Amino acid sequence: MLETSGSPVFNCQGVFQGYRGIARDITERREIERLKDEFVSVVSHELRTPLTSIRGALGLLANGVLSTQPEKGQRMLDIALNNTDRLVRLINDILDIERIESGKVTMTRQACDAANLMIQSADTMRDMAEKAGVTLSVSPVATRLWADPDRIIQVLTNLLSNAIKFSPEGSTVWLTAELVRSEQVERNSSLELLFQVKDRGRGIPSDKLETIFGRFQQVDASDSRKKGGTGLGLAICRSILQHHGGEIWAESILGEGSTFYFTLSVLPSESAVAIADSNNPLVLVCDDDPSIRDVMQAMLEKQGYRSVAVASGQAALEQAAAQLPDAILLNLMMPGMHGWETLAILKQQPSTQKIPIIILSGLLPDAREVPHPGISDWLVKPPEQQLFKALERALNGSDRHTRVLVVEDDLDLAQVLIAMFERYGIETYYAQTGREAIQMSQRVIPDLLVLDLVLPECNGFTVVDWLRQHNRLCQVPLVVYTAKDLDDCERERLKLGQTLFLTKGRITPEEFERRVIKLLNWVIRGRKEDSNHDSQTDFDR
Repeated sequence: MLETSGSPVFNCQGVFQGYRGIARDITERREIERLKDEFVSVVSHELRTPLTSIRGALGLLANGVLSTQPEKGQRMLDIALNNTDRLVRLINDILDIERIESGKVTMTRQACDAANLMIQSADTMRDMAEKAGVTLSVSPVATRLWADPDRIIQVLTNLLSNAIKFSPEGSTVWLTAELVRSEQVERNSSLELLFQVKDRGRGIPSDKLETIFGRFQQVDASDSRKKGGTGLGLAICRSILQHHGGEIWAESILGEGSTFYFTLSVLPSESAVAIADSNNPLVLVCDDDPSIRDVMQAMLEKQGYRSVAVASGQAALEQAAAQLPDAILLNLMMPGMHGWETLAILKQQPSTQKIPIIILSGLLPDAREVPHPGISDWLVKPPEQQLFKALERALNGSDRHTRVLVVEDDLDLAQVLIAMFERYGIETYYAQTGREAIQMSQRVIPDLLVLDLVLPECNGFTVVDWLRQHNRLCQVPLVVYTAKDLDDCERERLKLGQTLFLTKGRITPEEFERRVIKLLNWVIRGRKEDSNHDSQTDFDR
């Protein structure tokens, strides 16, 4: 679009010479004006709607119309209060997005732990989830990021809030994360953390998956009234992540739910070692003193341990079940749930009862009392170097029997495999479906998993994907025993710890037994000797 102007031109004698014209391209200016007018129009509408509700409700109360109807009067007060809250959220969001996009907000980036950001965000939203009858499941990943922690928590809480709002009662919202190479998200080859917020809500139409990240854009125009949203939350999330060099997008199936993804780069100094470090022992620190948590995490990470810190016994129970850490450092004197109560529940739960627990206290244990059987060690603050000796003893002190989990939907074949392992005195457990395999893995923490791929409920690939996200299960030695011919990509996806691929019908029972028992002997030897030098042994010969 052009804007033109002209004026006559005269020479020095005043004789008319012609016209001088100027043409300006005003396309961008007009587009900015259009967007501004549209923004003002939408904002005016969004502001007027709650103001009208507030004015109407208060007007009825002020005029005494409802003085004889206390229930309706209370309802009018609730309407006024809810719309006041909505108005405050809307104004805050408008100011927030304008300041972020105009560059007036400085992102205070610092080294921060992704697991702590996830835990804090989930703790913030847990009350909302409980009121909605929705279960909030969090699987934190202890990875260091270079980010503004407050802004990333803002993104996470916004996505969790949306997921909870649109989830049916009795369903679950999942918050997970995993390390990926950025070519998986179409960027360069650096290492990134991919966050996922998944729900089982109504879903989003495919033509809305991009537009929902625009200002005042919602799947249903009535959502702002029914769900209390402003239509700006996702736009703010995208703006924050763009300032961090990240991306955000959504995938959805109508009637089945939605998953929102976003990426953040890990600390450059950790990129080269982050994948290897994910195999290091994970320690859960539970202490209500934030300075103690910070000191303990710094000490642990300096020695190569991964760590997750929580401030309460309840949070410790939740993260122990979700993360299955290799050890727990537990303070006893905490508000709310006492440390002894936390310890008792951890030892009652099948999935956490085998986790070593080290007491971290300001007091010495009473020498007159019988030592608690669930305690691996007792350290007095500050623990200093005693901490790592205690951790070494706890992590290397297991003397339980070897456990094998057989996952096979053919009952006859399963019985043959179980009989084979039991001949060697091995504790053998059985699961017939993918879902049972996941549940059983958490309960027994197997030393070896024998897995078919074609299973009811969820297949073997899904089982492995789930196991890979859990610290105590991500390195379980695996025997993939299937009739399916696997290509290289499928084999790579199925690898956990030491992984052996055997094809049904192409290997005799005797050869199967020889190779699987060889792998199992390596597992037993490694556990007893705490040796890592055999980890490259080739078991496919």
